[in-house]
Amino acid sequence: MRIVLIVLGAIFGSLLLVVAGSFALWLGADLIPQRAQPQAELTLKLDSSAGPALATRAVFPTVRDGLREPRIGFATIAASGDSIEVTVADGIDRAQAQSRLRELSHQSGADHVDAEQFTVADADGGMFRLTPTAAAISDATNRTDDETIAVLNHRLEGLQVKAKVRRQGADTVLIDLPRQSNTDRLKATLVAPGKLSIRFVDTSVGVDVAKRGQVPAQSELLSASDGTPFLVQKRVAVAGDALVDAQALLDQATSQPVVSFRFNAAGTRQFARVTTESVGLPMAIVLDGVVLAAPIIREPIVGGSGQISGGFTVEKANDLAVMLRSGALPAPLTIVSEHDVGR
Repeated sequence: MRIVLIVLGAIFGSLLLVVAGSFALWLGADLIPQRAQPQAELTLKLDSSAGPALATRAVFPTVRDGLREPRIGFATIAASGDSIEVTVADGIDRAQAQSRLRELSHQSGADHVDAEQFTVADADGGMFRLTPTAAAISDATNRTDDETIAVLNHRLEGLQVKAKVRRQGADTVLIDLPRQSNTDRLKATLVAPGKLSIRFVDTSVGVDVAKRGQVPAQSELLSASDGTPFLVQKRVAVAGDALVDAQALLDQATSQPVVSFRFNAAGTRQFARVTTESVGLPMAIVLDGVVLAAPIIREPIVGGSGQISGGFTVEKANDLAVMLRSGALPAPLTIVSEHDVGR
């Protein structure tokens, strides 16, 4: 009898331990205090001086298209820093052109139809200078803040980092994210401008000649990441905002990491046209002023897709693909502080 009682006691005690253990597990995260995971908070600042240039870029299409509609001819129209310069064609009544420009000033703002979006002033050389108003700059800055947060969210999602992005004031963005083992990589990807362009290499003069200061006015000297110099035309053949997708993968022929990209319908047509016209010429793929690759066009590329190879690591190829998918930042962004929270 005593042996039986001892066995029953041992079994009952074990059951109590199991039940107690299960009860503790059931309480889990809800009732048992858990130590908070360390997090980092990044504070980023938008370039506040970019407002006028952003407003100029926003109203430019309205001015260009608006002058075409009533057939008020213009010799030139160009964004010049923080303003737009319009030269009216010979034989066009300047008073009529100026009146049309003032009408367009009240049509440029989607949210402020009756607000003046730019002033119109006579300039030297028979030009009109259009300068964004404070209302236009404010509108452009607000849109830029929203676009910046959207780009940052896309980049964080692509990097598979769970984070919270929020605005603070007019030009500040805060990001709460888990402490990363490679924060330098993450920060570099977040603040990279991400501006991609496809241009053509200028073969009119040699690179050595250009390095001695004889750079054609329509071109500029750029370098690859390894320092190799290229003379590249300033004119953009296809802009990066025409991209709709980019993926990191391994090239089937070389087994090396590459980045494939695909254009939207308009970009596909543009890419097909410029590559058809430029068979045999070197094409430069430029990201933030750095030449990623400069392949020679062997045949027209009509499918709207391409591939970038440049000795990438798997990590670099993935970061580049994430950046291209997310789009360019609308204005310069810098990290001004970083500190740990939740400890």
